Amino acid sequence: MFFQPIKVIQKWLCLLLCSLFSIAVYASEKPQARKNKGLKILSYNILEGLKDKEKKALFVKLVDSLQADILTLQECNHFTHETFLKFAQELSYPYAVLLKEKGYPTGIISKYPIEHVQRITEGFLHGYLAAEIAGYQFVNLHLNPFMYAKRNAEMEAVIGYLDQLPKNSKTIIMGDFNSLSPQDSSYYNPNKQKLNKLIAHEATRAHIRNVNNGGFDYSVISQLINKGYTDAWKYKNKDRFEKSAPSPVVKYDPDNDVRIDYIWVSAPLKSKIKSVFMIKNENTDIISDHYPQVLTLKK
Repeated sequence: MFFQPIKVIQKWLCLLLCSLFSIAVYASEKPQARKNKGLKILSYNILEGLKDKEKKALFVKLVDSLQADILTLQECNHFTHETFLKFAQELSYPYAVLLKEKGYPTGIISKYPIEHVQRITEGFLHGYLAAEIAGYQFVNLHLNPFMYAKRNAEMEAVIGYLDQLPKNSKTIIMGDFNSLSPQDSSYYNPNKQKLNKLIAHEATRAHIRNVNNGGFDYSVISQLINKGYTDAWKYKNKDRFEKSAPSPVVKYDPDNDVRIDYIWVSAPLKSKIKSVFMIKNENTDIISDHYPQVLTLKK
């Protein structure tokens, strides 16, 4: 009379073992295999490291809702390598790397192992992180905000690194470029009031030189375009301008609106761009003076 209960127990034990096996297979799955499942990336300048509890709580809520595979962050101020990894683990991500522990570092948080990490700060005001994740080459940068000539030198160094990558690498370059794109020139060029404000601002600040020969500077971003990289957001929004900064954290002035946060992809990934968008809501109006950008790549 115990035959039926034993049979039921055996059935449930079998199901349990199958479930545990499935979990083990997923956990041991190599990143190289996972790259074929697509990739969701969040890029975000988090304004001096989410320095108050409200901003941090809202950021955690954002990350939880997005379920991105990789977070590429700028201005990870006040973190150490140890506390940045701990922060990532609190967000349920097992891997994290930080550029440096002083100034305005970039950082990468990932579901997958972060390999072949390079931390480049020499010749930069802030610097960039380069790494390989799941078969993709990542460059997370933050360029000089004060002088276009110095940004150009920094971008030349980044291009030098990119040129050394294997041909047809799946490369993604993101961050706060502090630079205008010539692909947005139809928005900027007619705005003489915006240009005049920039010129007047620089007249009393010798350490700021972002006006190039009396006009808007597009030379930094032109370097990437000339190398064949694709601005993911512009690829999906060819005839539209949308600011990436500032948010209402900064006192509103329409002449301050700029798109200076980008995600660029190499030629092999251009056709893989599934979607790209900025997140603008009552929470991202508070978290930072920049808006986050999300790129999803197809399988």
